[in-house]
Formats: sequence, C-alpha cells, structure tokens
Amino acid sequence: MLRYLVLVTGLASVAYGFPAFNTPNSVDVEGNTCPVMDRSGLMCPVLCVRDFSSCPDLIQPSECPAGEQLCDDGACYDNCDDVENPCLCGMPASDFDATYKACPLYSTSVTVKQYDPSTKQEQIEFACAQTWGLVSNNATFGSDTSVALWATNETRTMWGECPVADEPQLSFTETFCLAFYSIIGAEVLLYLLWHVYKSIRERHAAQMRRICSQLPKTQVSPSVANNKQYEKDVVQSGPSSIDIPMIGEGALSASQLPAGSMLLRGYKNDISGIFMYYLTLLSTAAWIGLLMIIVLDYYGKVKGGVAYGLLANSNDSMSVFIFVWHLAAIWLIAMLACKRRLRNYFRIECSLPQARVVQVEERQEEVIMTEGSQNRLTQLVTKAYNAVVLKFGLNIVAESCATQHIGANQFIEYRCTRYVFIEKAGSFECHAFVLGETHRALLDCHGGLTSAEAEARLTRVGENFIRVYVPSFPVGLLQELFSYTYLYQMMCLFVWFYFNYFKLALVQLCVILISAFIKVFIRLRSERRVKMLAERRNQCRVRRNGVWVDLDTADLVPGDVVAVEANMEVMCDGCILRGEAVVDESSLTGEAMPVRKLPLKNEAIAYDPQNSASKAYSVYAGTRVLQCTGSSYGSAPTSLDTMVPVDSAEPQTQILVLRTRTATDKGKLIQRILFPIQYSFVLDEQLRVSILALLAYGGVSFGLSIWLMGHDATSWFYGLFVISQALPPLLPAALVIGQSVAADRLRRQQIFCIDLPRINLCGKVRLMLFDKTGTLTHSGMQFYSVQEIADTTFGNAEQNIEKLSDQIQIGLASCHAATEIDQQLIGNPVDVEQFQATGWRIENSREDAHSLDTLVAPDHRTVHVVKRFEFEHARQSMSVAVQDAATGHVHVFVKGSFERIKKMARVDSVPADYDAVTAAWAKQGCYVLALAHRDLGEMDLGSVSRMPRAQLESGCSLVSLLLFRNTLKEDTPQAIAELRGGDTRSVMVTGDTALTAAYIARECGMVDTASRVVLGTIEDDAVVWRDTATDAIVDDINAEIRAVSAQGSQVPLVELAVTEAAFDWLIKSGQIRHLLLHIRIFARMTPQGKITCVNLHMERAVTAMCGDGGNDTGALRAAHVGIALSEAEASIVSPFSSANPSVMSCVTLLREGRAGLATTLAAYKFLVNYAVVMALLLEITQFYFSVIVPEAVWIMVDGFTTSIMLLSITQARTAKKLAPSRPTGQLIGAHTLASIWGQAAINIAFLYGSIGLLFAQSWFRCNEFDSSDIDTSLWWLLGDNYEAEVISIVCLFQFINAAGVYNFGYRYRRAWATNYLLVLMYSAFLAVVSAIALADPNRFGCVFRINCGNTQTVRDLGYSASTVHISEYNNPLGHNVMPRHFRWTLWAMCVVNIVVCLAYEKLVVLGPVGRRVKAWWVAKHGDSKIQFKL
Repeated sequence: MLRYLVLVTGLASVAYGFPAFNTPNSVDVEGNTCPVMDRSGLMCPVLCVRDFSSCPDLIQPSECPAGEQLCDDGACYDNCDDVENPCLCGMPASDFDATYKACPLYSTSVTVKQYDPSTKQEQIEFACAQTWGLVSNNATFGSDTSVALWATNETRTMWGECPVADEPQLSFTETFCLAFYSIIGAEVLLYLLWHVYKSIRERHAAQMRRICSQLPKTQVSPSVANNKQYEKDVVQSGPSSIDIPMIGEGALSASQLPAGSMLLRGYKNDISGIFMYYLTLLSTAAWIGLLMIIVLDYYGKVKGGVAYGLLANSNDSMSVFIFVWHLAAIWLIAMLACKRRLRNYFRIECSLPQARVVQVEERQEEVIMTEGSQNRLTQLVTKAYNAVVLKFGLNIVAESCATQHIGANQFIEYRCTRYVFIEKAGSFECHAFVLGETHRALLDCHGGLTSAEAEARLTRVGENFIRVYVPSFPVGLLQELFSYTYLYQMMCLFVWFYFNYFKLALVQLCVILISAFIKVFIRLRSERRVKMLAERRNQCRVRRNGVWVDLDTADLVPGDVVAVEANMEVMCDGCILRGEAVVDESSLTGEAMPVRKLPLKNEAIAYDPQNSASKAYSVYAGTRVLQCTGSSYGSAPTSLDTMVPVDSAEPQTQILVLRTRTATDKGKLIQRILFPIQYSFVLDEQLRVSILALLAYGGVSFGLSIWLMGHDATSWFYGLFVISQALPPLLPAALVIGQSVAADRLRRQQIFCIDLPRINLCGKVRLMLFDKTGTLTHSGMQFYSVQEIADTTFGNAEQNIEKLSDQIQIGLASCHAATEIDQQLIGNPVDVEQFQATGWRIENSREDAHSLDTLVAPDHRTVHVVKRFEFEHARQSMSVAVQDAATGHVHVFVKGSFERIKKMARVDSVPADYDAVTAAWAKQGCYVLALAHRDLGEMDLGSVSRMPRAQLESGCSLVSLLLFRNTLKEDTPQAIAELRGGDTRSVMVTGDTALTAAYIARECGMVDTASRVVLGTIEDDAVVWRDTATDAIVDDINAEIRAVSAQGSQVPLVELAVTEAAFDWLIKSGQIRHLLLHIRIFARMTPQGKITCVNLHMERAVTAMCGDGGNDTGALRAAHVGIALSEAEASIVSPFSSANPSVMSCVTLLREGRAGLATTLAAYKFLVNYAVVMALLLEITQFYFSVIVPEAVWIMVDGFTTSIMLLSITQARTAKKLAPSRPTGQLIGAHTLASIWGQAAINIAFLYGSIGLLFAQSWFRCNEFDSSDIDTSLWWLLGDNYEAEVISIVCLFQFINAAGVYNFGYRYRRAWATNYLLVLMYSAFLAVVSAIALADPNRFGCVFRINCGNTQTVRDLGYSASTVHISEYNNPLGHNVMPRHFRWTLWAMCVVNIVVCLAYEKLVVLGPVGRRVKAWWVAKHGDSKIQFKL
C-alpha cells in the first residue's frame, strides 16, 4: 500500500525547469538568433592508459620522492597496496582485457566551444583531448579523438568515466517497510478494538453525567436557621441558589448547557486504556522521529554515511518524506485538537462517585467588541466559523480534575474552587454559607464555631488559600511549543531541513526558540507575580470552642470570629462584630483614603456586602488594617448597638468571616487574572478572513509553483516554500506586538493594565464618561459656609462657625462619620472637612458607656453621640442622635442631599424659595447639603439606641444648608480639550446635583460657555425640561435637538442634563436611546445607575469610563475600557489603573491605545507585504525562470531583515497629541487593503520593469540562464545568474523599504525619524544592499553571490580577485558581474521604487489624496459611523 501511495505522491526525482513562455538564449536584443556560446570552467575526466608513458605531456606523472613509488592512480605513495585504481571503477582487474593506469588529474579547467548541454560530456572530452594534444587544434567536434569510451574489453587509451550504476530502488518490501506496515496496522486495529471496548463499557454513560451550577449552593448556618427573626426577615425571601436539572438522554451536548453551568463526566482508569494512552504518546514521538530519520538519511547520517542509504534514491526519499510529512501533520493536528480530552478518551466513563477523574466542560463565550465594523465578508466568515464551532463543540472548554477525599467526602478542585460531591443530588456542588442577611442575624454568630463545625465547613469550602500552579521552565516551554503556531513552524522547518535549506532552518529555529524562551520567561514571571498575590497566609487569633486560639489563616471558614490587630492583612471577606477599624482598601478599590469600618447594629437591617450601605461594616480580603479599637487608643467598651456582652479579656475588634477563598472579592480578582474572559475585537474577527485569504493566495501560488517547477515531487517542496512565505508564522504574533509595547509604555507612565487585549480597544474609544468628585475635581471638599433657615426663611451665608446658633454648631460637630486615630481624622473627606471647620475635638476617654463618641467644643461644651446611621446611597442621607450634656436633651440631626432632606423634612419648615436658593448655590459650583433637626427632649438612652432609623429621622425640620466647594484639578480643562480635539465626546456621570455638575462641566470645558444647559427632572411623574439659567420650561426638547443637529459646529449650542429619576423615566418610556448622545450630564446617579448609563453608551460606540474606584466600581468594570485613578498596580475595579490621579491619564491611555493599534496594523501590513513580495514577486518570478536567489539572500531576508525590521516598526513613538480621528481597526478594510495592494502593485511594476530592463541589455541576451541541464532539486545551484541577481537586489530593497513605509506615524505616532531604532536599521540595511548592488566583485558581495564569479573569470574581466574565495559558478559564463552602468541604473530604479512607495503611503493612503477619496465616498454613500456632537 505504501508503495502505491508514494508513487502517487512523486513520480520523478529529476526535474528540468525552463521559462514557460520563452526559450532561453534564443534571440538577442535585435531579434537575431543567438550564437552558440562557449562554456568555461569545465573539468576534465580521468584518462586511462596502458602505461604511464602514454600519458600526454601536460598530465605526465612527476618523479616520486625518495622512498615513494608511483601507483596506479597516478600519485606517489609509500605503499600501493591499498590504493584504488579509478580506471577499474571498483571492479577486479581480472575483468579487464588489459591493464590500465590513471594519468594524474588535470588541475586546470577547459573551455568548450559552442557548448551544447545535450552533448555536454562528449564536448568536455573533446576539449580535453584537444588541450592535451591528442587531437589537432583544427579538428572539429565529432571527429575521432583516438580515445575510447570506458569498457572492460577495451585495449586502447580510454576515458575513465565509469558507467552509471543502476540506481537502487526501494521495493517497499524491505524489513523496515514491513515493520512500518505492521506497526501501523497493529495500531489501527488496537484503536478500533479500544473504541469498541470503550463503547460497550460506556453504553449507559449518558445517564451518569450531571450538570452542575457554577453558583454556590447556599447553606444556612444552623445557629442562624434556628433564629425566628432570621426566618422572618430572610428565609421567606426565597432560596439564593439556582436549581440545575440533571442531564438526560436528550441533552448530551455540553454546547446546550445553560449559562453559568458545567457538565460533569466521571472517568476511571483502565489498564488497557493506560497502555493505549502511552502508546499514543509514543506514536506522537515516533512520527516526529520518523521525519527526523528521513531528513538524516538525506544527509547520509543513517546508514553507512551514504546519502539515501536507507531510502535508496532521491525520488523514493522525497516521495516517502512527503507521504510521512502529511500523515505526521494530520496526527499532530489531531493530538493538538484533542489534547484536553485525550487522557480521558483512554479512560472508562463512569458514575461520579466511582470517578478517579472528573472532566468539567463548560461553554467559553466570547465577548465581541466591535464598532459596526463587520462588512459582509466578515459576517459571512464569522457565521461560518460560528457554525463550525458549534458543530464540533470548539467553544467547549474541558478540564480534568482529580477527585480527592477527606474522610467520606469526595471533592474536586476546579479553577481554585472546591466542589463537593452531594450524594442526594448525585453531583458535585460548590458551597457558600449564609450566616445571616441582617445585622442582628450576623451578630448572633459572635460565639464562633466549634472544631467540628469548622472542620465540616472546611470540607465544604476548602482551605482559605488559593494555590497557583506555576510550571517549571522546561514544562512551561513544552506547553508553549505544543500549539498550532509552533506546529506550523515545525512542519515548515522539517521541509527546509530536508531540502538542504538547513542553514536558514537553523537560523529560523534559533529565532523561534529564542522567541519561545522569551515568551515563557515573561509568562512565568507574570504567573509568579500572581502566585505572590494569591498565596497569602498568616497567623491570626480565632474563637474556637469558645476560646481564643492561634490558627493559620488558611484554616479560616465562614462563621469564624477573628481578632483584628493593627497592621494586619485581612485574609477573608467579613463584617465587624465589635470595635472599629481603619482599613486601607487601595489594593482592591483604588480608594486612596483609608476607610473607617464600623460594627454591625443590633437591628433587623438588611446586610449585603455588595451594597454600598453595607460596605461601612465590611472588610475585604487583601486589604490592610491600619488602626483598630484596642490597638491605638486603649480599651473601650463595644458599641451599644451590638448588644454583645463585654469581656475585658476579649479582643476589642472582631470580625465575622463571611467568605473565603475564591468567594472573596480578591479571590474573584485572582480568578479573573488566571482565567480571563475571551474578548474578540475587530482585529480578531477579521484575522480569520485575512488568514483564509492568505491561505487561498498561498494555494494559488502553490499551484503555480507545481506548474512552473515541473509537476513532480521537487515542485511540491517549492510549493510548500511558497505557502510558508504566503502565511508568515509571525503573523499572529504581529497582532499583539503593538499592545505589548503600549502596555510597557503605559507602565512607565504609572498606568497599569491587567487585560492586554483592551489596549487595542483604547485606540477606538469615542465616548469618555467621567465621574466628577475625585476624578474631574479634587477628592476633598473645602468648607465654604452655612446658610441657616429660621421660620422658613433663609439667613445669610456664614463662614464663621462661632456666629451660628448652638443647635447648628452641635449638628455640624456631630452629624458625620469621621473618627480620630493617632490624632488624625479618618473618614469621608466631606465629613472630615465639616468637622475640622467646627474646631471641636473627639474626646478619647468616653464619659458614658452608652455613647459612641464624646465631642468637646472649643468652649468645653460636651455632647455624646448615642446612635449613628451611616450614609446610604439609596437614602442619600445619614443621621445621628446626640445628647447635650448641659441640658440632657437628645437631638436628632439628619444630613444629606438637599433634595432628599426636603422630601423627608416637615413641610412647614421648607422655605418657599428653597429650590431657587439651592439651585443658585449649585450653579456657583457649590456642593450643597441640607441639615434637619429634631429635639427629642430628655429620653432614656437605651430607648434611643433601639429606635429604628425611620422613626428616628421622622418629624425633623430643616435648619440649614451646608455649602462646600469642590475645585477642579489643575489639568482637567486641558485633558477635556485634548479629548475634544481627539474626536472623543466627554460625558459626566456623577452622584452630585445637576446644577453643580453643570457648573463643573462649564469650568472644565466639557460644556461650552456659550451653550445653554437644559435640565430634565421629574415633575408630576413626567420629565420636564428647564433651562438652568432662566428656569424656563422647554416645551419641545426634540426641536432643540434638531436645531443642534442642524448646526455646523461640533460644539452644540444646547446641552442636556438629567437626574437619575429622569433617566429612569426616559428608559421606561423608550426615549433614552434617541436622547442619549445629546445628554452631557447624568446627575444624582447611584452606582447601579452609572452601570446602566455605561451599558447604554456601549451600544452606540466604544466607551471608556474613568473614576476613582469608589462608588463607580461597577461602571468601571462594565465599560469597554475602564480606568481607575488608583495607586494599586492590579486593581479589581477596572482593566486599567493609574497611580497618577490626573484626568490626563485618560488622554495618555487613548494616545497609547491609538499608537498601539496603529503599530499593530503596521506590523500586520509589513508581514502581509512580506507574504506578497515573497510568494508572488520573488518565489513565482524566480520559479518562472527556474532560478533560485542565492542562499545567503534567503538567510538575510528570513533570518535578519524580517524579524529585525518588524521589531523596529514597533518602536515608533507615540504622538504627543490626540489626533482628530482614530486609526482603523480593520484588517480587510479599504484603508488597509489600499495600503497593502497599492504597495504590492508598485513593487510588482518595478520588479518586472527591472527584469524588462535586464532583458533589454545586449550583454545579457544570449547569456540567459538555462536550467535544462541542471537538477532543479539542487536549488543552491540555481542562483549563479543575472536573473536571480536582479530579483535578489530589487526584492531586498523592497523588503527593507516596507518597514520604512509602515513606519509613518500619520497622526497616531510621532514623525518618521523619531523611531531611532528603525532609522538606524533601515539605513544600515539599505547601505549594505546598496554596497552589494554597486560594488565591484569583493569578498562581501561574493558571500551573496552577487556581482561575483570564478576567480580566474573575474580577473579576466579586469577586476581584482585576490580576496575572492568562493565555490565554482554554475553557469557557462562563470560569473554574474553586471556592467557598472547597469548596476547604477538598477540601483537608481530601486531608489525610485523606494521613493514611489513612500510617497504613495504618505500622500495617497495617509495624505490628502486618501482623505479626499474618503470624503467623496462618505458624501456619496454616507458614513456608517454614528455621528454626534463632541
């Protein structure tokens, strides 16, 4: 069978190529028939004579030195016993009729007159005989030379040209062939038997599979479940887990899994399967080894040092190689495709309880981020791709997890999360413990756990420690190499090594390995950083069995009570049971200010750690405790709210562990880094189309190669060379180079990225959304004044606190959440500024056990804080109850947004001009809060502490407005101006009031000073639009919008603003999408409202969100591009974080994103240009003439020029300013294709023009290369001619110039000359090629076999050849030295080629011509991009 397959693969070993449409050396430039040319440099064969005296004088043996004797080969030796006589041709002397001796070899070459390749050997013999005087000088070819041809029965002088022995043939019945058939047949049979055996054993496997939810199965703590109040408050709200049905007969496909679920399949080992698995691994190595053996046999390294010693001859060797190469490629591709499932295929599927290994399968969804950039071709290819993915389940990720046991419990670890087998459910589930959903329920857990409870929970959730596996360098290298990219490269290298292209193959192998080493080193270094971030553990004090013990933090479980100490790193998510703490959360949220954490309240208040209202009571893993009660300011009783008995030996600050491991926010961050979501940008979508196009292009070129090079096995190798050039192995890497360079530049500017693919998205951002406070403005507020309200009348604004009433002073001093640690105020910046303005102080020694804080005024008045409700975003307010020590009265103060306080205060206390006054302050840029008051008189403090919030805050009267100023950051106006100049719309999304936001928007330039701001608010359950300057109602907002759209300026005359209430109304009414891109300010937005706003903008264009990482965390995560102004290098809140709190970081990010995207496209175009020039210009052109450019040229192009120039392109520097447009992100868009194919057309024209110029030269015509007497498989002999020389020079210039062409920065990168590395390498390479092209024959040029020749021939041409040492030239002329005038003409053509290519890219593609064509197209067909005012 192998024999027939091989015969089909290749039928001839020798191919004779020739130009398809012209006959070499047929006519000269005048059309006259070419004379038959002489050929020099030919060597004479051995002359065999009966006696040495018969040798001609020129080759008479010389006298032997003393002690030596003349042997039959014509040389002198000490002993002739082992000397072989070349005249016998390896045969015994007895087979000859006469005895022959060999004359010494003639060391000088001869010239054959009127050389005819068809009678090459006869002409050489005649010329030699004439030179030696055996034939007269007047004799003509064909006359008798008196020298006979070699024969055993000859008795005359004869030529020592031994007869060509019959070429050994491979019969395909040799021992190794039979062994190959046997092994392949046995393997096929074994695989069939295994499949049948496996099918029988697994006939009921479908019923044993289960679907598991990725969401944890919540378990209610027994101590909590028995609590009646908890049942009333929480349990009735319904289960928090999702019930997933078990899989049945009709749902066997993992592709049909519900979102958030996984398919579990159990497997157990089988001795036969283990054998088959290792047999498969051995077979994989064997296919690679077999290819290596064939390659080594080609070089004679397998059997007896003889080439083709194993496979008989060149033809059989090539055919067997091609056959084995295809089988090996298919096998290795199959192994790569099945690598995650291969081991389990050789196991037996079983029920989950019996499983040794569980295969977890889940759908891997792609998040596609495009901006209306999918043209019809892309949509068609994407549709076909998705169909293939779904058909073959390529979107299913399979991972095998070994089952483990603790006692009777069976579990697996999947993606750092433990899943425990639940016998009742028959499946594995991850667990989360609900300790309570109210403050009171959580406080009931203050007693901690028993050892038994802790052990049971540890079994369920696993240890509180995330192990990150980082492979060793050799293992990491194998993982890197075992991919489709490296497989493609390896199969190409095998072809190159086999086809005597080993020098370049070695260079490419070194480049590939070095690249792989660098990638593995960088990857492992990154993984070690993640390992350091994840694998954190420490010792802590934990209450177990009612006593405090020291435990490893890895042993913590939900329900544990942990003692908190200063400088302690928190290793879990939890809530504070008693005491207070000041925590640094910058590593997670980016919040630079330390955050005060308060104890839970003994009330039925809902607790949700993800809700902003509960964050004041929550601590998170990965944060650090700066100070806590008991660690800095002495012993103090616990908060009255906790109602927990105080033990003097108890730690004063305690937390309740709620979540551990990957359930924590930090754990989720680690999971996001280790298992990132797959994003598909427009580049990725169109890369598929591009690869298909290049493959089709390579296929056509492959067919042309087969046709031009002789329709045989040799032409297959040439065709594969073309494919490897048409689809460069570096192409996928080129698409990530730009973003890698951009990430490094961002890092140097203190902007950190944890999601590299988002960098290209930064280059396409059109909408930039900003938080206000802490982002556009400084984080802190400056106290401005207080405006009292008395008898529903506003007083004057007063900045001197001492002039305010005692009641207002007490309210200002107490209605806040600031605290003092080590004589430093900690808390919300507004609260801190407010308290500092009063001049009061917090007394550390509290006088009353019922008080939370004791506050002392400058005149020594004292008040005690009895109860405090922290600020809630949902309520937009906070409140306190304080006791005036002088009067004993209890006062309630409520502080919050002026809109909220107006609604909750007594109606008769609200001034008639309240809205106008607050609006006026807001228009002046003031941050306006309102303060309400209620005097409860003398009351029992215990009763006050038990009062619910609604009751405490009811019945309050408005008493004042609190005014703060929030100043712009100094560079905010510049950043907004740059964004507008960069064609990016800026939008404000803030929790502040609309009028204050409008003021800040004007100050920073987001709203033009000449523009009107129309505010939408809810009045009578509908949105009413009012002009903020005149308060006049705008009846038809759509008419205003049409006027804005009709104006020519990019700066709108009318800007819209909405409150969140109006925003929600517009969503419900369906009007928001129409108005969205006309709204500049979104005010009074809650965190969830910000997320909704971002999502709506993302529907229209690529959207970025910038915030400080506080209450805009969700919006930062949701946006295409989120940047947190945070000092943390790896922030959980967004893909990007900036240690520089300036809004200019956004400008920097967009600049680097655009430069990175432009660099990515430049690298892509450079490699595609390489593919076009190599496959179409160089390869096909040289194949047409049956020539191959010299080996040194290949090495220079593939080994140095391509990789070095590609690296140099990526070093283009980023533009200093944002351009008024964005770079294209389309690989097959008009802009990209115009650049690629325009350059290709220019290069084709100049290459063929150069060849036409060559054919117009009289010194060339009739000296054309004729490959009819050369074996084209010996490709290294096909470069010693003018055709290959001209092709080499022109293509070298074109290769190098492509990097210069795509170095143009246009608007996104700096000037061409600022890329210093590229300028240096570009100039150096051009200088080298110019020297090669222009110089007279010299050592360096002869390395490339350009303008060089045989030493004597070069001297005959009049050039110095003293330093030229090369192998003999393979053409009749013996050289390819072009005349000086032609060299300069050709060089000038190459220079013109360079100039035209540069001019085309600069003036047409990137310049005015291209812009005019685009403008014409847009005017005729319209712009597909969404248009909006900046």
